[in-house]
Amino acid sequence: MSRRIHRSRSLLSGAALFLAPLAQAQTAAPQAEPAADAPADDIIVTGSRIQRPDYAAPNPIVSFGAADLQQSGNTNVTTFLQRVPALTNSLDSTRTAGSNQADGSFGQVGLNLLDLRGLGPNRTLVLVNGRRHVAGQPDTAAVDINAIPTDLIDRVDVLTGAASAVYGADGVSGVVNFVMKRDFDGISARSQFGISDRGDAANRFASIVAGHNFADGRGNVTLAYEYNADEPLANDDRSYLTAAQRQYFVNVDGYVPGQAGSYQTAPLGDLRYPYSSNQGIIYIGDQTFRGDGAIYTPGRVLQNDGYSIGGDDTPVAGYIGDIFPRTRRHAVNALSHYDASDAFKVSLEGKFVQSTITSFSGYGGNYPATIALDNPFIPATILTAARAAGLTSIDVNRNNFDIPRRGETDRRRTYRGVVDVAGRLNDHASYDVSYTYGQTDVRATKLNDRVNTRFLEALDAVRGPGGTIVCRSAAAQAAGCIPVNTFGGATVDPASYAYYLDNPVSNARITQHVVNAALTGDFGRFFELPGGTIAFAVGGEYRRESSRFTPAQSLVDNAFYQYDEYIIPTASRGRFDVWEAFGELNAPLLKDRPFFHLLSVGAAGRYSDYSTVGSTKAYQFNGIWAPIRAISFRGSYGRSVRAPNIGELFRPTTGSSAFFSDPCYVGNRNLGSASRAANCVALISGLGGNPATFTAANNPDAAIFIPGSVSGNPDLKAEVARTWTAGVVLRPDVVPGLSIGVDWYDIRLRDAINNPNGDAANSIAALCVDQPTLANPFCGQISRRTGTGFINGYTITPQNVSAFRTSGAELNVAYRFRTTGAGTFDVRLVGGYLNTLEQVATPGAEVENNVDQIFRPRWNATLSPTWSDGPLTLSYNLRWQNGVRRFSRFESDGNANLVDPRYFRYKALWQHDVQAQIEVARDFAFYGGVNNLTDQKPDIGFQTNVPISPVGRYLYAGAKVRFGGS
Repeated sequence: MSRRIHRSRSLLSGAALFLAPLAQAQTAAPQAEPAADAPADDIIVTGSRIQRPDYAAPNPIVSFGAADLQQSGNTNVTTFLQRVPALTNSLDSTRTAGSNQADGSFGQVGLNLLDLRGLGPNRTLVLVNGRRHVAGQPDTAAVDINAIPTDLIDRVDVLTGAASAVYGADGVSGVVNFVMKRDFDGISARSQFGISDRGDAANRFASIVAGHNFADGRGNVTLAYEYNADEPLANDDRSYLTAAQRQYFVNVDGYVPGQAGSYQTAPLGDLRYPYSSNQGIIYIGDQTFRGDGAIYTPGRVLQNDGYSIGGDDTPVAGYIGDIFPRTRRHAVNALSHYDASDAFKVSLEGKFVQSTITSFSGYGGNYPATIALDNPFIPATILTAARAAGLTSIDVNRNNFDIPRRGETDRRRTYRGVVDVAGRLNDHASYDVSYTYGQTDVRATKLNDRVNTRFLEALDAVRGPGGTIVCRSAAAQAAGCIPVNTFGGATVDPASYAYYLDNPVSNARITQHVVNAALTGDFGRFFELPGGTIAFAVGGEYRRESSRFTPAQSLVDNAFYQYDEYIIPTASRGRFDVWEAFGELNAPLLKDRPFFHLLSVGAAGRYSDYSTVGSTKAYQFNGIWAPIRAISFRGSYGRSVRAPNIGELFRPTTGSSAFFSDPCYVGNRNLGSASRAANCVALISGLGGNPATFTAANNPDAAIFIPGSVSGNPDLKAEVARTWTAGVVLRPDVVPGLSIGVDWYDIRLRDAINNPNGDAANSIAALCVDQPTLANPFCGQISRRTGTGFINGYTITPQNVSAFRTSGAELNVAYRFRTTGAGTFDVRLVGGYLNTLEQVATPGAEVENNVDQIFRPRWNATLSPTWSDGPLTLSYNLRWQNGVRRFSRFESDGNANLVDPRYFRYKALWQHDVQAQIEVARDFAFYGGVNNLTDQKPDIGFQTNVPISPVGRYLYAGAKVRFGGS
């Protein structure tokens, strides 16, 4: 303990040794105030006075303002930000609802998480006014964007570069900074209502902001309230996603390698899970019955994909659930500041946000349920066959489509407060000291879980008095048990639900404390460079974060039928703290000289001491050269770090389950790396199995969920990234109002923590056999049955074994001009080119190229022209992405017969949004619009939101009013 205190004091006292570029970058982000010598619509970012924030820093920045957000018609900020090329892989509500909920997860329904550069939400640092924000997801640092009030946003800055040197850990891919409104004076209100043209997925939004300046503008108090409600949308609410019409790409039977016109993978409809049924399936000797007593008609089993087509098997489409959750959000914010003098300025921020989000996924089932022969629900044909076989009971496998879907309701309460004291010490130095506290409480309620003992009591039916059918147990009858009939497709009495369905409640709490102190200024009183004075910032920061999860005792006790031995949550808690010293320096070497309108260089450094992983170092060097005012060249190079989060380190071992499409099935062996086929043959043979007959059809567990476990790894270390950017900014004098920025970025991450997302268990199984040899960490996480080689278990544990690299270019064009008779035009074009997005799963493994994959297009762009003339404003937004590949390169490279060429790619995204606004009076306006004007639909396949949300054409209308103020 004494060593740690001594080191902490040393860090703070040594902060003055670090110097770096713009002092304001370390404190709260500068506000949108016009520079003294700039046009009124200029805004300042990180101390620069270059017009528009996008072109004002050595790192590439893309910014969108409050007007852009409102003109989009989006009340969900994440959905709006997905138009930024760097954020296309971000998770909005459609990607965290329904079947997208991870098995065994708690508190993740409806989360909105930003993913910068496709490197994951855990590598994207989200700030509010330049300060950290408490996480919304337990055990992580990921901020739920639902906690950001929509109508208080002044602008959003998306910055790429080595941000760890300026803001600390987690900004490996960059920073998204929400700058909130300041000095608001008056009252403004807005209300908006939207609905799809099919009459569903309704949205209601309302906000009111009231602020008052006092003491001659030296003080301000602002209060804001915001309400947002989204109605759910189920998969079955869209005809093109239902079982009757939906198609999937799966391995087909009858494929002949090398034969023209014969393709290994093809779109198939009526896809089903074999060996199970939503009507019940009963095996008696060599006979197979449907639950209603008829002879069971099996579907055509696909040999290599674990699915079937047609018959009485269970439809896959029934398990999608919601594609959009039900959301209710309330946000209250209070902002205040008072400038007693230039030397003493106090700012206060307070926030409370409550989001309640509900989503339903798939159905539960019996795998199997054992039924005694005196059960009166047993059809006569089944009873006769069972008695003839000498049985006393039968087993019924059934997916219960007539018992409500399982789901989850998550209530998140976010509290955040900031106290900041700042002021000027003299003409060349200022101080800023702040304390930020954040807390998120998550109440995760699992919906429609079946209490095991009670459900078994309801299944155990007998004849009662007067020939009625009752539960066998008298105690159960007294407690309200109503018999359950699982023989048939829609036979369960809804009155029985109350007895065995329960909604267990689990709780989590995330807390964050941040203390930051900075001294900023310049060396102007001592000396100046030919370009001006050197600006500096030095300081220190202390941060402590904790997360704990307390599951419902009934879950811990494994009281629920659906969980069995598969998913048994465990109470968990973890915490860490970090002491940091930072410094920044900006040196303007030359200014207003021939060929040197501006030449400046800068540097930043940060030293951190974590209670978990020890010390880390981050740094950045940058520069700007403008030979003339119209052209600026900018660049940066730096080292960023990310310390492992609480869940990656401390998550206890918990149960899980997964359905596998084994990468070693005969039909899957050529869908991976060049090493997969040989690895699979060696692996299966070594376990005593037969590689030649290793198919789903021969696997008795092909259609059931395999039990596994998930845990953290206390031995993880920090990730390290090297980032460089280079770009040019054009502001030609001959075209006033035009700004063009083009930037290249390159991020290389080593010692990356590999913790597969999405279908993690299947990812690990594939990673095992896709490495150069089977001697890799992933094979140790998959267990297989001796004698056959089929998967019978797995573990998911993060490890520092991966490497990532991403590179590409961004184009940012803004052109605003006024005409004498045709109004004002404001045109914005943001485009992206993804050159590289690579992952190396383990050292020496084959490189996996993820460019041009789902949510990671090679090319994308957003064009947003706006025209206004008097009271009328017309806005248009085109969001475009190239049609991405359906299959990974491991699957498709060298495999010309993988799929018909017309299905090789998803169709391109062409989303057209329009809005019209009319000012009825100076402070009152109506507006309305249509998003996805052409009603583009998702393409066929397992994904329900590629290339576009399945909601369809969406209409909205709103009104806004403002009283008082300026």
